[in-house]
Amino acid sequence: MSVENVEVVREAMSLMNVAGRDREAARRLVDLFDPEVRIDMSRRVFNPDIYEGYEGLRRLGGEVRDVWEEFRIEPERFVDAGDTVVVVEKRYGRGRGSGIDVEQRSAVIWTLRDGKIIAMETDVDPQEALTAVGAGE
Repeated sequence: MSVENVEVVREAMSLMNVAGRDREAARRLVDLFDPEVRIDMSRRVFNPDIYEGYEGLRRLGGEVRDVWEEFRIEPERFVDAGDTVVVVEKRYGRGRGSGIDVEQRSAVIWTLRDGKIIAMETDVDPQEALTAVGAGE
């Protein structure tokens, strides 16, 4: 099912870029996640946190809308590792209060089960993430 997992992650990332301004996209995005999803953002420099379940997804979405006037993610590389998909990505944002533009390159390790996203670990060093799944850069 690994090729299908990559497609689920691709769709989720595409929807993430519009979910804040499109209710239908937000609903479709939530449908891609398992009800008990765990999103580990504890590596973030600012506001490290862990989000769990659909309530965690809602809380995370609200935080993104509160902090960022503009926010988008551009995937650079997808690595299929079975139940795990590593995405090396660039994130772009403009602070809501500051107007400052920021850019970050990192990786996200996505874990899926039965076609649903059950876990995400964000802000991982790309080389570390790729090495973890045997696909060093």
